[in-house]
Amino acid sequence: MNGHEIALWSAVASFFGSLLAIGIFDVFNVDQWQEYFGAILVGLITGGAVYAKQRLDDAKASGGTNKSPNV
Repeated sequence: MNGHEIALWSAVASFFGSLLAIGIFDVFNVDQWQEYFGAILVGLITGGAVYAKQRLDDAKASGGTNKSPNV
């Protein structure tokens, strides 16, 4: 498994972990859509942050071999 796949799975796991922690699976109170929207938004932000951190760590570990010719 390469770094990109690990970062993607980390992001997915943190997304669903955030949803679970916030309470998106509260089936007894399904009429509060604002809470669900907020939970999804927080999950997306958390997943994106974890993905970005993992990719940054991978780039640091590889020694920055991903060079762009126009930079």
